[in-house]
Amino acid sequence: MTTKLQLFNGALIALGHRRLTDTGEGVEAGRELNAAYSQVRAECIAAGSWNFAMETVKLDADTGVTPSFGYTEVFAKPSDWVRTMGVSLDEHLSQPLLHYYDDDTIWSADSTPIYVRYVSNDTGLGYDLSRWPAHFARFVELELAARVGFKLTQNGGLVEKVEERRDVARKKALNVNAMNDAQPKFPPPGSWTMARWGRGGNDRGSRGSLIG
Repeated sequence: MTTKLQLFNGALIALGHRRLTDTGEGVEAGRELNAAYSQVRAECIAAGSWNFAMETVKLDADTGVTPSFGYTEVFAKPSDWVRTMGVSLDEHLSQPLLHYYDDDTIWSADSTPIYVRYVSNDTGLGYDLSRWPAHFARFVELELAARVGFKLTQNGGLVEKVEERRDVARKKALNVNAMNDAQPKFPPPGSWTMARWGRGGNDRGSRGSLIG
């Protein structure tokens, strides 16, 4: 199981730096890693369609919103949404919904309810370190090392090598994840789907029986 301390020490080992005994250790390395951690974690989760971070929900249209044009139904995105993987008309995800808009904080379509599969940063999903596969954890370690490397070492050449290793680790993590992709597979959204990757600020919709 991955821990925050293991991530920090993996980053420091990549930099040839002394390891920490605790994530709260009051030394420069600990302070810099803690300062970078939240952003690095968020960006790494957003970097792929990670199976360990997948959630599936059933959403009913927001009855308090009436669009003035376009699609007739509006659905608030869950607060843990990171990126949309697919929208379906049925709970088995066998009927992909292709005609919809994917905006910053909402989805809109002509049908209700809808079933959405998405990458989640919930503390029980994407942000749960116990769910992280080794290849993803390695990617995060090297991203942390790249972020704090120059501050800790003043060695630009070393940081460049760490960045190269980070890029390799990211590709490896994505490849392993792709080989383990869960079914069903959704086709790419068409030109009518406006994907604006951002974070929604709304509460969860009602959950279906599926678990991401």
